[in-house]
Amino acid sequence: MSGEKEIINFNGRGYKQEDLNEEQINLAVELNIAGKQLLRLQEAADTYNMINKYKNILIEAFDKTLPKEKETIKEE
Repeated sequence: MSGEKEIINFNGRGYKQEDLNEEQINLAVELNIAGKQLLRLQEAADTYNMINKYKNILIEAFDKTLPKEKETIKEE
């Protein structure tokens, strides 16, 4: 058994480069890249949601510090 590491794990089975043909290797590389990019996008989406919630808390806090204008009712 060679010391070559798996280039992809698919459906619970690991595949080494020597197990795949050229087309499969190219697809495996693209799958790995797509998976990593999706993880980064998910992390960015989670960060966005967290910061947006915090921003909304700050907006509410700021709004509470402003003097409230009294409503005036005009009688005609």
